[in-house]
Amino acid sequence: MRRLAVAAVLFAGTLAAGAVGATETQWWTSQAFADYAKAEAMGVVVRADGVLEAGPRATMFPSDSVRSAWAIAVLADGSVAVAADHGRVDRWTAAGGLKPWVKLGGGQVFALVRDGDGLLAGTGPRGAIFRISPRGDTTRVATTDERYVWALAPGTNGAIWAATGTRGRLLRIEKGRGSVVFDSEESNLVSLVSDGAGGVYAGGDSRGRIYHVSAAGVARTLFDAPEDEVRALARGADGVLWAAALSVASTDTDGEDEDQTPAPVTTPVAGGRSVVYRIAPDSAAVAWWTSPQPLVFALASTPQGLIAASGNRAGLFRIEHATAASQLLAPSQAQVTALASGADGAVWAATANPVALWRVGPARAAGGTLTSAPLDAKRFARFGHARWAGSGALALSTRSGNSETPDTTWSKWQDVSAADGGGRVQSPAARFLQWKLELGSADARLEELSVAWREENMAPRVDDLGVAPQAQGFRDGELGPRSEAVTQALPSGQKVEYSVSLPSNKPIRELPVWARGLRTLQWRGSDPNGDALRYRIEVKREDGGEWVEIGKDLEATLYTWNTNSLPDGRYRVRVTATDGVSNAVGEERTGFAVSRPFAVDNTPPAWKALSGQGARLEGAADDDSSPIVRLEVAVDDGDWRSLATDTGLADSREARFRVTLPSLAPGEHLVSVRAVDMAGNAATRAVTVQVPRGK
Repeated sequence: MRRLAVAAVLFAGTLAAGAVGATETQWWTSQAFADYAKAEAMGVVVRADGVLEAGPRATMFPSDSVRSAWAIAVLADGSVAVAADHGRVDRWTAAGGLKPWVKLGGGQVFALVRDGDGLLAGTGPRGAIFRISPRGDTTRVATTDERYVWALAPGTNGAIWAATGTRGRLLRIEKGRGSVVFDSEESNLVSLVSDGAGGVYAGGDSRGRIYHVSAAGVARTLFDAPEDEVRALARGADGVLWAAALSVASTDTDGEDEDQTPAPVTTPVAGGRSVVYRIAPDSAAVAWWTSPQPLVFALASTPQGLIAASGNRAGLFRIEHATAASQLLAPSQAQVTALASGADGAVWAATANPVALWRVGPARAAGGTLTSAPLDAKRFARFGHARWAGSGALALSTRSGNSETPDTTWSKWQDVSAADGGGRVQSPAARFLQWKLELGSADARLEELSVAWREENMAPRVDDLGVAPQAQGFRDGELGPRSEAVTQALPSGQKVEYSVSLPSNKPIRELPVWARGLRTLQWRGSDPNGDALRYRIEVKREDGGEWVEIGKDLEATLYTWNTNSLPDGRYRVRVTATDGVSNAVGEERTGFAVSRPFAVDNTPPAWKALSGQGARLEGAADDDSSPIVRLEVAVDDGDWRSLATDTGLADSREARFRVTLPSLAPGEHLVSVRAVDMAGNAATRAVTVQVPRGK
């Protein structure tokens, strides 16, 4: 006995309904340290607990014509030198600000260290070391025979330690001559700090190791970090060694500059990770703090604590205890690349992209400003009240726009009038919103800030609406192959049992009565706000008439519909989506799609003629709506077999055939013929034929 299964014809994948209530009021809340990771701050400290308060006074001194700053050093007279590219060293003075000072011939200047009342400078790619006098006179101290001098540190008796690359060697320079004291397995030794006893600690850039080399030249590995590179080292007054180790997953570099010098601190970095380690005098190493920014480029030990400088979002952090730090400065530049401590307690920081020198502290700021990263509402949104908890003189303003980065197309900053810790945002509706907080006094503080916003409801969409062709999606047998046990007796009398896969899913020869007229619709619904959708389906004749509803309040995007109630003809279907279940009354939106015209044909073909004489049979059938695509014959309730038309093609609404039935035994036979149109409608007719006996 044959089984019939119905398989829906799918045209495209569907989209799952979004979260209910996407257009409800939401709150953008800032109250934790991580909430300010992309903010810009000057004169405002972001404490480890997320509280904002006035911090050290920060003053910027911009440079010009250089793109990179590699190192800084404070001179004996209180002026500050900045090592830059193209062999240039700038100098800051209280009277003149930051100005070009000297230009060295060794390429780029990567390292600076104070030497009496002057400076020592290390360069690359020629690997030379120069002395710069307070007046700006320069003298070549040594040529190292290495490509890069990445860091310098003072030794004993006038000796100089030099960390070099690209062979990862530590050199000691004495009386203008350099000797290799330690040849590491690193590509470059990039960081260096004195151990306080004439020796040094050095960090490598490829194996992530920290080495200690004593004044006598004895080298040992102090710590092997999990990260790839030890970028910065600092030593506290208590003898504790601090190390900034980093790993970079990928970099986007523009290659080397005209001096064939790599630029490891000025290129964007993706997937970076930096950890600051505390290494006690007994060599016990502990992961102390993980930077919220990808890279830590510099460390400085100050009386106020350890200071860390980061990129590729510039930040200055004071590490207060394990896992906790306060952000002292978050300038708009890309990186803080170098640090130095002043005798008066100020922290000096050099930034890159663009280059500037910052003086942070020691005086406390009378107030400050913090500008948030923009909120991305993902869609057009309205903004409501801002609420905050804090004390002192606080002023809030906002602006909005539709570009990811604020530009001249954004609205102007507009004040939020404060009353009882809150006020309404005046910025116009847009996709992005940014706020700026001003602390107007040294005792002002903010503990939490929240801004209400709500998406503008947008109309849903209906796409890829399709109507399955009539008679498609039906198959003979089960939906999938089946295995059945077969028992067989062998000639020897032995019985065996095995399984065989029987073919199924053959195209059916005609539609069963119950399946005639069934049509499958499918579409794809989407909503810009992620709202849940409901659907209504309507049908209309192509030649006119009104839309007639055939389905409503549907959640699925697949619908099977019985067309038997419709006269034959051409129709269109309209599917309308509504987001009413996810929106307030009166704010619902709709969207719709109309299908291409399709034919409804539920009338079978008609037999105009059928006759038989002996084994000779001929007939004709026609159909009012669609071509006859198949003619078949069955003898005495046997299997159906195809008949060829007179033209050889089954492609028109009229089909004729003439055939001689083979191998008919003499006697009377019942011959049935069947005509099937393109819609799967079938008409069957039978005739009795008499085959004479042979003589």
